[in-house]
Amino acid sequence: MILIAKGVRSAKSPFKGLIEPFSLLNVHFNEKKDRPYQFLANAEYLCPYTRLKQNPEAILYGSVILEILYKELEEQQNIPLFNLIHEVLNAIESGVPPKMAHWHFLLRFMEIEGQAFDTGVCHQCGAPLTGGSFLPRSGRLHCGDCRSETSAPWELEAPLVSLLQVLSAGIPEQLPDLAAAPETGTLINRILWNALAARFDSCRTLRSVDILRKVL
Repeated sequence: MILIAKGVRSAKSPFKGLIEPFSLLNVHFNEKKDRPYQFLANAEYLCPYTRLKQNPEAILYGSVILEILYKELEEQQNIPLFNLIHEVLNAIESGVPPKMAHWHFLLRFMEIEGQAFDTGVCHQCGAPLTGGSFLPRSGRLHCGDCRSETSAPWELEAPLVSLLQVLSAGIPEQLPDLAAAPETGTLINRILWNALAARFDSCRTLRSVDILRKVL
């Protein structure tokens, strides 16, 4: 459904300041079933996410999430995806490092959309993973026995694979020591962005990711 906030740019609009990114709203509209769009009648904050909006890093990582949602627009109601967005924004608002919340979003988003990035077992043989290799072209994890010599794999140590497994399960309240290292954070970003791009053609090029690469 398309919902239009008519006159929102007017200085006298009751919606001014409400219709903006990173805001959870309760909206009201008078539905007319003979047209494909509806007009917003009223809106109020459920959560303005003030702390998030004042954090430049949160805005950068949050913009990646918003761009993915825009490019992979849902035509039908998707409650698990809505709950994931709510969970991730709440986590950032409560002080969880934005990049870690964004990692969890990427992992769960791929799972919800039926394109899971399995961090527990080798994609080829199904063996449990401790260490392993990431193949950027396929966006999959392989054990040492199955990795392809011709696919330029990225070798991953056991602690990093374990961290990816933790992030798949939930959002830790604090950034693990391993992830606090800048080079590790950059590597996890690259792994998950490549995994996303390998699964969704629309996400092969994300402007927000390009900006993050330049800024961080």
